[in-house]
Amino acid sequence: MLYLGIDLGTTFSLAAYINAANQVALVPDRFDTNSFRTPSVVHIGSHGGYVGDAVEALLQEDPATPHVRFVKLAMGENQHFPDHQQRAWRPEAISALVLKKLLDDTRSFLPDDIGGAVVTVPANFSDKQRQATKQAALLAGIPRVTLIEEPIAAATFYGVNDISGDQTLFVFDLGGGTFDATLLQADDNGLFVLGTDGQHDLGGKTVDEAIMQQIADEYERLHDADPREDPTALVQMRQFATEAKLELCRPGVTQVRKTLLLNRRSVDFLLTLPQFNRLVDKLVDQALAVCERCLQGASMGWELVDHILLTGGSSLLPLVREKLAERTGRPKDGLLLKQPHQAVAYGAALIANQLFANDSQQKKLQRATAWQLGIRVAGRDGQPVVQVMIDKNQPVPASKTVTFHTNREGQPRMVIEVVQQKGPNDNEKSLGYFLFALPDNAPVRYAVEITLAYDMEGLVTATARNPQTGQQLKQVMDENGAALDDELVRQKEWIDHTPVNS
Repeated sequence: MLYLGIDLGTTFSLAAYINAANQVALVPDRFDTNSFRTPSVVHIGSHGGYVGDAVEALLQEDPATPHVRFVKLAMGENQHFPDHQQRAWRPEAISALVLKKLLDDTRSFLPDDIGGAVVTVPANFSDKQRQATKQAALLAGIPRVTLIEEPIAAATFYGVNDISGDQTLFVFDLGGGTFDATLLQADDNGLFVLGTDGQHDLGGKTVDEAIMQQIADEYERLHDADPREDPTALVQMRQFATEAKLELCRPGVTQVRKTLLLNRRSVDFLLTLPQFNRLVDKLVDQALAVCERCLQGASMGWELVDHILLTGGSSLLPLVREKLAERTGRPKDGLLLKQPHQAVAYGAALIANQLFANDSQQKKLQRATAWQLGIRVAGRDGQPVVQVMIDKNQPVPASKTVTFHTNREGQPRMVIEVVQQKGPNDNEKSLGYFLFALPDNAPVRYAVEITLAYDMEGLVTATARNPQTGQQLKQVMDENGAALDDELVRQKEWIDHTPVNS
């Protein structure tokens, strides 16, 4: 039986496994065994679903080809993406096609049946985003799924050969579209999360769009028009921005120059390394601010961190190591940067083998809550406020029960809204409402016990209980994570009948 570690990324996705030599390895593309990363981009057309490099090839021929990119940033959101038949695909279904492609690659390369997978998510993902990721895995047909945070996976991979004994680790995880800062304690028994923080929509995509803005500004100066209004020009600009970013991350490269033909008009674009660093500067400062919040949340400073681990493709940006070394007072070569593109997938494969294969060497993973969890209630001034029941950075699993009371006589039901937030002054994310029926003619201040709980994967369960009657209502998930709603059940039929071309 085969167990996969899957890095379901914003820009690229990878699948890894433990090979016959008991080493972690990546699953290659079934049509190109020298390719191990699948671009997380999807096109759905009359000939089926195209995923990864197949879509990039279509865009080379026709940049106006409709496609979906960066769908990871839409997970858990009420967004829809139309196909050639004007069917509206949810982000979970689009992600399922990416996962389906990875499964097809695996089955073409390896003879063993796939018994399950560990799929990674940003530590900063909310309950809705985690549930959506698990639903995507269900839609793709993965038999058993466990979610794990990307920094934990990366730390697990680094820890195999590079870290021993009792150590405090800081994982700086800057990927294509998300950033996580996670503080962990590692010892011979396992990994223990001390604190985590993050920022949505901060990564390589941000850099690409900054370069695209520079190109648009130069084009507009020359031709008095915005090239981004044309879909073909937009694709060309993004392709060049990505290429320029990667080129300027190479040692010794100081500039990139190219003549772009956009809307039948040319623009000669030059990007030097100092200009590039100025574009990246704000992004790196935002990431460092998140790091400081993470440390403050755990009441620690950089001087107590033994190793700083860099992972995610965007951690290769030269300014990242430069400013992180300056902020932490360490030499740049003292920051651990080892296979940043693959580290998360490799770590997920190691964890999958421990979880599913009953590995006798299994180590403990003590995770922590990334969000406060509470109930929206009426404050003293009558305005709605969130009563926090479980704080951020608490070990999971975690649960808390609080007794709430009705505010009027004969109240027929209690409306319970579960809310997540990063901190007292941060934006809230409502996880939804559920209604708990009360007995007829219930007196004022009738008691109802509310229990909120985080499970090991950071998913939320809410329970309401009448202590007088024992009546209970629980928002539960099925054994695979979260049951598919009617819309996703319908979209699973679309997925099952959509061959994936790669």
